[in-house]
Amino acid sequence: MKKIKIHTKKNGLFFLVMLSGLAYSQAIEGSIDKNPVYSIEGTGYQESGSKRQFIFSNLNIEGDNKNEIILNNNEITVKKDGIYRISLSSEINKGVEKEQQLQYSIHLNDKEAFLSEKGAISPEGLYYFQIQMKSGDTLSFDVLSDKVLGATSKNKLSVRFTDPKLITFSDHNH
Repeated sequence: MKKIKIHTKKNGLFFLVMLSGLAYSQAIEGSIDKNPVYSIEGTGYQESGSKRQFIFSNLNIEGDNKNEIILNNNEITVKKDGIYRISLSSEINKGVEKEQQLQYSIHLNDKEAFLSEKGAISPEGLYYFQIQMKSGDTLSFDVLSDKVLGATSKNKLSVRFTDPKLITFSDHNH
């Protein structure tokens, strides 16, 4: 009987060690990116030749302000090399006739980097993308439309630096 108790204690100790190892492993794998999220808002757009530039005027920061983004009218300039995840939305698409197919045009250093497909923008006006940028790079944001657009729509931009060191791949087949 004594031998059985010792064996049970060893199994219990083994189970406890394995459980704490699993909890430690999950804590490491569950690392959260602590980079700030830059939320930028504005209203309407400004016509500039054939372009209609989104107006952005208010910068809010969720998290520690690391001064990685500079806002200048409808342009943002980054101060850090890396990958940026960006979401753009505008109420401009609300109330727009279905046959009018808005497009967003995003420029990197004054050259078009992204152009949304016609009809691909949701009624909420959402568009997401990810881009590699270097310190000093500038992004600007335009809306393309054949018709007159309301100048009172709210525009939102969310920018987040993504640290490549935090991007990990795991094999869950072990």
